[in-house]
Amino acid sequence: MDSMIRGVLSYMYGRNILDKLSGDLRVDISRTGGLRRIYLGGRLVFVVRANDGRALPTLDGASLIDKVVVVRRDAAPFIKQGRSVMAKFVIDVRNAVPGDEVAIYSEDGELLGVGRLLLSREETLSVGRGVVVKVRHHVINNNQ
Repeated sequence: MDSMIRGVLSYMYGRNILDKLSGDLRVDISRTGGLRRIYLGGRLVFVVRANDGRALPTLDGASLIDKVVVVRRDAAPFIKQGRSVMAKFVIDVRNAVPGDEVAIYSEDGELLGVGRLLLSREETLSVGRGVVVKVRHHVINNNQ
C-alpha cells in the first residue's frame, strides 16, 4: 500500500515528491475501501477527493509539491482571507498547468495557501486579468 501511495503521488506531483516523502506514511481508508487522508509523520498532508480520487495537498502538504504560484506581497492579506488569486498579482507560475493543485507563496517566500490553477503561465502573465487560482485552503491572517 505504501509504495502504491508513493507512486500515485509521484505521478500527480512529479518525481521530486518522493525525496520529500521520507518518513512514516499513514493512510485513512473509508468504509467502502477508498482512500480518505494521507499523513506523513503524523501531519495531514493530503486529502483524497471522493469523486475522482485525486490527492489534494493541505497546508502541511504544500511544502511537498513543486507546483507553485508566486504572488506579490500586497496580495498576501487577501489570500489569507481565502480570496482567489487574481492575475495582476501573479509574478510566476512554476511547473503547473491549468487544473493542477498548486501551493501559493508570496514573493517573500511565505506560504499563503493551496488551490487549483485555472490559467496557464502564459495566459496569466499576458492577460493580467481574472482569477488564476481558486484558493481551497489558506493560512489564517493574524490581524483578523
